Amino acid sequence: MSRHRVVCLLVFNMVAAIAAELPAQGPTPESIARRRFNQVFVKVIVPVTSRTPKQDGPVVESWVAEQLKELGEPEYFAVTNWVPVCDGLLVDDIIDNDVWDGRLGGKHSYFSVNGDIPEREDGRVLVRLAGWMCPVGGEANITLRDEPGSRAVGPVRLRVGQEGKRMKIEEGLPYVAVIIAPPPQDGVTPRGDAK
Repeated sequence: MSRHRVVCLLVFNMVAAIAAELPAQGPTPESIARRRFNQVFVKVIVPVTSRTPKQDGPVVESWVAEQLKELGEPEYFAVTNWVPVCDGLLVDDIIDNDVWDGRLGGKHSYFSVNGDIPEREDGRVLVRLAGWMCPVGGEANITLRDEPGSRAVGPVRLRVGQEGKRMKIEEGLPYVAVIIAPPPQDGVTPRGDAK
């Protein structure tokens, strides 16, 4: 063995021995804070129209199908799997809340969609997804209990705060399903598989 390799092995072994003797670093306050927040996952569902013909996609769960039926949507398909939305309230967190790129059948039928959690208070969480179209844009704002198992389906609206049935011009816009999961075990929210 060459002298250079022997020296490298000795240095490596010394560094490994020193590192093994160092005490483990405890969790930071930020990682503890992340662990206590429930995770939020969203799925985008598109109604079948002449502009958006039926396509294969991820499965639509029975509870989502039931709520879509109650909203008067007879035919639809999912365009994303469950995608986590990181909590923007954690100011030091790196936020990458791309939920969907807006493609259907390889073409950009919509603009990209981003998610956010702008509010968590009084045991409730507000989930906002924005993007969808131009120039006015669209949003889905869904508020639900901030506890594991809470879930809801809501429509995308052309402007925030509209109540009641969707206007004629809004028919054919996507829906958003939201589900709350327990806090992550290791303090890291996994990224979803958005299409």
